[in-house]
Amino acid sequence: DVREPMVDVFEEADHTLVVAEMPGIAADDVRVEVQDDVLTISTDRADRKYQKEVLLPRAYPREKMEISCSNGILRIKCVN
Repeated sequence: DVREPMVDVFEEADHTLVVAEMPGIAADDVRVEVQDDVLTISTDRADRKYQKEVLLPRAYPREKMEISCSNGILRIKCVN
Protein backbone atom coordinates (compact mmCIF):
# COMPACT_ATOMS: atom_id res chain seq x y z
CA ASP A 1 0.00 0.00 0.00
CA VAL A 2 1.72 3.20 -1.22
CA ARG A 3 0.98 6.39 0.69
CA GLU A 4 1.23 9.93 -0.62
CA PRO A 5 3.09 12.14 1.88
CA MET A 6 2.00 15.65 2.80
CA VAL A 7 4.30 18.04 0.89
CA ASP A 8 4.83 21.80 1.09
CA VAL A 9 6.87 23.84 -1.40
CA PHE A 10 8.36 27.15 -0.27
CA GLU A 11 9.86 29.56 -2.80
CA GLU A 12 12.63 31.71 -1.32
CA ALA A 13 14.80 34.33 -3.01
CA ASP A 14 17.81 32.03 -3.50
CA HIS A 15 16.27 28.54 -3.30
CA THR A 16 13.13 26.42 -3.30
CA LEU A 17 12.47 24.25 -0.25
CA VAL A 18 10.39 21.07 -0.47
CA VAL A 19 9.25 19.63 2.88
CA ALA A 20 7.60 16.19 3.04
CA GLU A 21 6.18 14.38 6.07
CA MET A 22 7.09 10.69 5.95
CA PRO A 23 6.90 9.16 9.45
CA GLY A 24 9.19 6.21 10.08
CA ILE A 25 11.53 7.03 7.19
CA ALA A 26 15.26 7.75 7.40
CA ALA A 27 17.41 9.59 4.84
CA ASP A 28 18.83 6.28 3.55
CA ASP A 29 15.30 5.08 2.67
CA VAL A 30 14.52 7.99 0.33
CA ARG A 31 14.99 8.08 -3.43
CA VAL A 32 14.85 11.48 -5.12
CA GLU A 33 14.67 11.82 -8.89
CA VAL A 34 14.17 14.92 -10.99
CA GLN A 35 13.16 15.32 -14.60
CA ASP A 36 12.85 18.89 -15.82
CA ASP A 37 10.61 20.58 -13.22
CA VAL A 38 9.08 17.39 -11.76
CA LEU A 39 10.57 16.06 -8.52
CA THR A 40 9.72 12.46 -7.58
CA ILE A 41 10.14 11.40 -3.95
CA SER A 42 9.77 7.71 -3.13
CA THR A 43 10.60 5.08 -0.53
CA ASP A 44 10.26 1.32 -0.70
CA ARG A 45 10.62 -0.21 2.73
CA ALA A 46 8.70 -3.36 3.54
CA ASP A 47 6.58 -1.65 6.18
CA ARG A 48 6.26 1.90 4.74
CA LYS A 49 6.00 2.98 1.13
CA TYR A 50 5.61 6.55 -0.03
CA GLN A 51 5.56 8.18 -3.44
CA LYS A 52 4.86 11.74 -4.53
CA GLU A 53 5.47 13.82 -7.63
CA VAL A 54 6.02 17.51 -6.95
CA LEU A 55 5.92 20.24 -9.59
CA LEU A 56 8.78 22.64 -8.94
CA PRO A 57 8.63 26.33 -9.99
CA ARG A 58 11.45 25.61 -12.44
CA ALA A 59 13.91 22.86 -13.41
CA TYR A 60 16.78 22.15 -10.99
CA PRO A 61 19.69 19.79 -11.64
CA ARG A 62 19.93 16.92 -9.12
CA GLU A 63 23.41 18.02 -8.05
CA LYS A 64 21.94 21.38 -6.89
CA MET A 65 19.69 19.65 -4.33
CA GLU A 66 20.61 19.33 -0.65
CA ILE A 67 18.65 16.51 1.02
CA SER A 68 18.19 15.96 4.74
CA CYS A 69 15.78 13.85 6.78
CA SER A 70 15.12 14.05 10.50
CA ASN A 71 12.27 12.57 12.56
CA GLY A 72 10.31 11.65 9.42
CA ILE A 73 10.56 15.17 7.94
CA LEU A 74 12.33 15.22 4.57
CA ARG A 75 13.78 18.54 3.42
CA ILE A 76 15.01 19.07 -0.12
CA LYS A 77 16.67 22.43 -0.73
CA CYS A 78 16.91 23.23 -4.45
CA VAL A 79 19.55 25.92 -4.87
CA ASN A 80 19.30 28.49 -7.67
